[in-house]
Amino acid sequence: MLASAGRPPIGGAGGIERAGRVHYRREIDGLRAVAVLPVILFHAGLTFWSGGYIGVDVFFVISGYLITTILIEQRVRGIYSVLNFYERRARRILPALFVVLLACIPFAWMWLPPYPLEDFARSMAFAALFISNVHFLEHGGYFDLNAELRPLLHTWSLAVEEQYYLLFPLVLFTLGMFRRRKFLIIFALLALASLAVAEWGWRKYPDENFYFTPSRLWELLAGSICAVILFRRQVMRNELLAGLGLALILFASVWFDAAMPFPSVWALVPVLGTCLIILFADGTTWTARLLSLRPVVGVGLISYSAYLWHQPLFAFARIRGAGEVAPWVMAALVVLSLALAWASWRFVEQPFRGHAPLVLPGRRGLFGASAAGIVVIAAAGFWTMTEEGFESRLDIDSSPFLARLYHETTFHATAERLCIGDKGKDLRDLCVAYAPENPERRIAILGDSHSRVLVPAFEKIAETRAATVVLGDQPGCPPLVGVWLIRGGEAARSCHDSAAHFAAQVVESGTDTVVLAARWAMYATGFYGNHDWRTAVTTDPDRTFITEAERLDELEKGLRRTVEFYREKGIDVILFAQIPEQRQIPSILVQNAMLMGLDDAAARGMFVRSFVPRADNDRLHAGARGVLQRVADTMDVPLVMPDPVFAEGDHYIWLRGDDSLYLDDDHLSEVGARSLAPLMVEALEELHG
Repeated sequence: MLASAGRPPIGGAGGIERAGRVHYRREIDGLRAVAVLPVILFHAGLTFWSGGYIGVDVFFVISGYLITTILIEQRVRGIYSVLNFYERRARRILPALFVVLLACIPFAWMWLPPYPLEDFARSMAFAALFISNVHFLEHGGYFDLNAELRPLLHTWSLAVEEQYYLLFPLVLFTLGMFRRRKFLIIFALLALASLAVAEWGWRKYPDENFYFTPSRLWELLAGSICAVILFRRQVMRNELLAGLGLALILFASVWFDAAMPFPSVWALVPVLGTCLIILFADGTTWTARLLSLRPVVGVGLISYSAYLWHQPLFAFARIRGAGEVAPWVMAALVVLSLALAWASWRFVEQPFRGHAPLVLPGRRGLFGASAAGIVVIAAAGFWTMTEEGFESRLDIDSSPFLARLYHETTFHATAERLCIGDKGKDLRDLCVAYAPENPERRIAILGDSHSRVLVPAFEKIAETRAATVVLGDQPGCPPLVGVWLIRGGEAARSCHDSAAHFAAQVVESGTDTVVLAARWAMYATGFYGNHDWRTAVTTDPDRTFITEAERLDELEKGLRRTVEFYREKGIDVILFAQIPEQRQIPSILVQNAMLMGLDDAAARGMFVRSFVPRADNDRLHAGARGVLQRVADTMDVPLVMPDPVFAEGDHYIWLRGDDSLYLDDDHLSEVGARSLAPLMVEALEELHG
């Protein structure tokens, strides 16, 4: 992605240094357009380009091909210099990157609440240091719902390439003189090792694997292998293979989706497609002619800047619009990202490049300015982190209405005071939420994080029915006995063991009623616009992949197994269906309203517009609801359906009067939890009268 896309400089994206002359491959610049446009359209939310993220993989192959060709040529000619290499990389990468990072700061300051600003600041500092993939590896997955609200999420790929640029010259140095067979064998072995890491990674640590440099190096090395094959040779013209390469890239960009394990062997589809074009798309082939069309090449030339600009534009638009951006606005932002890309390419990139750069022509000045830019941007990011996102920017006291919502959406006193001592334990124990003096029954609430925030709904029950209420929760883990997360690895083992541990304690403690509460749709289907297979469950611990149809069967099998387990122990079971899932996060919306200086009426209007349409939520929950309903009907188990409490017209609300019912998009506030108390009383009466 970072190799030059221009014609004039030696070693540009289409320029391959050969015997002192530049052999320009116009179709390579065109290929960059094929890579960047699907990425932009994917991030714009166009569902047709559900696999648009594979454009990054195409960029990786191109970069590996270009950089390897240039470095090998220079070594063979005896003009190789590490300082020259890093000078060209700095001229190519840093000016545009610094401009985009600096341009983001005022918008982040104005529109990002404290915690998101902290996340932005850390990602900015890490981006300046070329380790932003480490930040996103540690803080969430690429396909998370809030990913579209992270302005610098896309910089992870720049970090991967920069880390490759640091390592690859050392690899070439250790290989000595160029020998085609030797280089091919070494690169192939390294690529296979990296692919093996990717295959292991998506099974064990799928979120982290996406950003993990060793899981991505094989894609860059695929380009390096192409460079070795073609070094000082003509492109091997083959019309069929060149066309197949383009077809593979386009196929992956529309057929792949977020449920695809990535990177993995599936990434071979776009990677192989890119290699076929590099190796066989001679300038006379139809594929090369198509890629060499002037508009296509034009987009390819500005592809680096386009990649830099598009994600901040989209993210800030969504933040400013409370997540809802009209399709025509997104279309306009796509055009704007290309316009800014051209301006950035023309007035920022070009003056720093070429044989006679107009700006900072000397190496010492360039390195000094680069170091200063890195230090300043990184320092600004780390300073913002130490200030915890400058919470002082929020004028909490300006509106009693917003201040009330701020406290309701930011704090959950009941949840926070429970199980304080068990944090960090490998296996958490059941903890007591409510304990009357002379208890007559014992109720256990079991589940993931949804069960913890449900606790306030049982406060009155504990008083009126003399019930001890205990909680057994493990975030991200279903309360199902004998069930594993399909993703495997430590997370699957931890969830399985936690459910078994809670079940054993429930039985030993004489509990008479168990309430199973969880984010059921996550295990049955996934998230809005993301049917991620990795959140599915299975009763087979050795299983590592599952189809969408099978995941519902496995969830039902696990739920039936769990109900039967407790029934055999003489324990009654109540199923608690998932609350409606909002698309926006109330706490963020409330803080955005404060930052924007909205009055109460304007803020309330923004909140109402953010309510999730009932049709959207019902469609997402349909699979899980079907499973819960079948189990409840056939096993005669009470099923609590919370939807009516939140339904208002054709939306599910998170704001009622002056109170927030939610903490975030899928967790209840204390007010929201207490509003469900009558439903829980009704379910207990169905069991015990």
